Amino acid sequence: MTQNIKKALNPRDHFILDATANSSWVPKKPVDLLLPYIDEKSEEENNDIKVRKRKAKEIFDGYGKIIEKTKEIKEEIAARCKNVAITLDPSRSLRVIEAVQRVFGGDGRQITFQMYQRCIEELAKSDPIPKPGEK
Repeated sequence: MTQNIKKALNPRDHFILDATANSSWVPKKPVDLLLPYIDEKSEEENNDIKVRKRKAKEIFDGYGKIIEKTKEIKEEIAARCKNVAITLDPSRSLRVIEAVQRVFGGDGRQITFQMYQRCIEELAKSDPIPKPGEK
């Protein structure tokens, strides 16, 4: 294969193959290249169990704060959208109206925010997305 490449190159290009044939930027022991940049022990390995427990608790508490904030925002959105309703046009959305009638009753010409919330809750129950800790 190399012979074919050499034939394809003109005499001015032969230096390309000759210059790279036996050289490599990778040292014989790649670890020698990396060792100067790696501490002997990482910060985590230097910490004792109490420090690790404290960090784990901080992370756990941080997630708890995110969950609480999410609940607050969800409640705020619900309060602000309690009067939001979408009116459906039977000439354009007949199948949607029929579905709303089947699920929620009534004439099916309006979808309220509360209906939307209920749909989201039901989808969350049947969602195949695994919960944390599940496999």
